[in-house]
Amino acid sequence: MKVSTENGFTEETLDPADWKMFRALGHQMLDSIFDYIENIRNQRTLPLTPTVTNEICCPLSEEGEGEEKVFEIYQRSILPYTLAIASPKLWGAVVGQGSPFGVLAEMLRAGINGAQEFSFAEAKVNLQVIEWIKELLGFPKEAGGVLTCGGSEANFTGLAVARNAKAAVQVKEDGVQGLAQKMVLYCGDETHRCLERSVELLGLGNKALRSISTDANCKIRIDLLEDAIKKDRQDGYHPFCIIGCAGTTNTGSFDNLNELADLAETEDMWFHIDGAFGAWVKISHTHQHLVNGMERADSLAVDFHKWMNMPYNVGCTLVKDRRAHFSTFAYGHEAEYIKSAFELSEDQLSNPHNLALPLSRNFSSLKVYMLLRAYGKNKYRRLIQQNLDQIQYLAELIKADTELELTASVESNVVCFRFRPQGLSEVETEIINKKIMDDINKNSFWMISDTTVKGKYMLRACNVNHRTKREDLDFLVNHVKRLGHKNLN
Repeated sequence: MKVSTENGFTEETLDPADWKMFRALGHQMLDSIFDYIENIRNQRTLPLTPTVTNEICCPLSEEGEGEEKVFEIYQRSILPYTLAIASPKLWGAVVGQGSPFGVLAEMLRAGINGAQEFSFAEAKVNLQVIEWIKELLGFPKEAGGVLTCGGSEANFTGLAVARNAKAAVQVKEDGVQGLAQKMVLYCGDETHRCLERSVELLGLGNKALRSISTDANCKIRIDLLEDAIKKDRQDGYHPFCIIGCAGTTNTGSFDNLNELADLAETEDMWFHIDGAFGAWVKISHTHQHLVNGMERADSLAVDFHKWMNMPYNVGCTLVKDRRAHFSTFAYGHEAEYIKSAFELSEDQLSNPHNLALPLSRNFSSLKVYMLLRAYGKNKYRRLIQQNLDQIQYLAELIKADTELELTASVESNVVCFRFRPQGLSEVETEIINKKIMDDINKNSFWMISDTTVKGKYMLRACNVNHRTKREDLDFLVNHVKRLGHKNLN
């Protein structure tokens, strides 16, 4: 909007000229997304056409096309062709479905356009969220934490603190080039590949990440881990960190966290846990035992946009040693303009701007705060438990069907299975299940996914979906069998 002033200058703003008309547009947008969510069971992602692609991928105009027209383009050529993540029949990836109140919380966050969380109400909201997370996950009260954009950044943050805390030199000053011994760390061969990216970006190289074989239930083998640490010490390496997994992506398996904590303590190593989605079994009624020992970790990575179904993207890193956390990310002499405003204090140790890679913050703690406060502990407990119970129901359906086969133990919220009627060889079974997967992806991408565990190809369903009903799982079983028979014929 252009505004002419009395002194003859023409000055502009992004605010609307007519707030009444703009409010009407805003209400249309809200109605649009709420209509979409309310009818999500009937939503289907349409295949992109050349016409749609051309409308999306176009030259940028000089003067703009106006808010109303851009909204029309969104309605016509974007929304119908987006992946229906909010669908109740989506179990292929570990992605949450969001919620209507989450939409509103995000709207309020964007309206504030918060760029800081170190002062005023933003700081209080952020601090309270960290306290609630520690309480929910049973993490020590004296620990600190920081919200991140997701599990990958949360793992990176925890491992960065681990590297600096356990290095034999001042890594902030000398870098890893100053190390006399190469630092190495350990994880099971079923952990998420984002850990490789972290160690690469931390300058350690992916060869430093020792992948330890897991047992038949996809849990890291402690005996092999002990042998690897011993051999690395003998070969002149510096073992500094053990990474435990609370919920593998492939099968939903959990490492024995207490055994890993014991070993880390004996070896004087940092103990980090990747609990991106699995950590939340802590608030379930039946599966809390899977994360016994989680409270002993030096750092813990979790997500909110997966099993807690909060709007993308938000995760968290909890760290016991708050000063080690602060010293890893706090600015040095090159940012005196920031340092000069504060004395090192408890407030600074809690300042999220000093606890993660980004200096800018987007007040992501607001949506976490509003959703946790709106629904409370018990709502989330029931939803986590509901998903766990539903997966057990799916597993029972598969076990009861002579044409289906469970292919991995069902420990938490993941079922691995395959279509295998009598008479098929192992090779034929793999071929037919790959055809089933192809057919599913053509019409319902990410309804389920596929994976290979211990050399065996299988289908996979991971349930973090608060919209799923048991009738949806009945449909899945029948759908897989229907596609299986189609491809057999």
